[in-house]
Amino acid sequence: MKKSRRKCDPILLNKFFDKELRPDERAQMTEHLRDCPSCQKALQENESLSALFTDSLDKSVSQAIPDDFEYRIISKLETRNSKLESLIPILNSQFSILNSLKKFFIPAMATAILILFFSFTKPPASVAGPSAIVSSFTGDIASVMILETPESHQTIIWFNETF
Repeated sequence: MKKSRRKCDPILLNKFFDKELRPDERAQMTEHLRDCPSCQKALQENESLSALFTDSLDKSVSQAIPDDFEYRIISKLETRNSKLESLIPILNSQFSILNSLKKFFIPAMATAILILFFSFTKPPASVAGPSAIVSSFTGDIASVMILETPESHQTIIWFNETF
């Protein structure tokens, strides 16, 4: 049976090292690594370089963080928790006051809105007062009246026929 030799690909090797390959590609790369000493060497160099960076990073972090850092963080969290726990009774009383106000707030607002609505509505326009008769004429068959309104000074001519 013929073995399929895959060409050495540094990009695929790096993806293999970073565990970014699909399962089928990973299986092919594992098979290739069994037969290819140059890829094995490159993979070992990547692993040793990664280990070196990880070790130096761990040392830097451990030197940068003081020994009592964890204790100080935990004590600050406990202090904040105790402050929050002391606020719980106050918040409960505030919520009970809000719940009781809610029972009265909605009807009070509805009443206030109705009062405001009816207090600012425009009163109905008043009907103009009686018109003044300027002149009139009555005959056997018809009568004519000329009227004038007091505020708008409109002239109305009223003609009435009788048969």
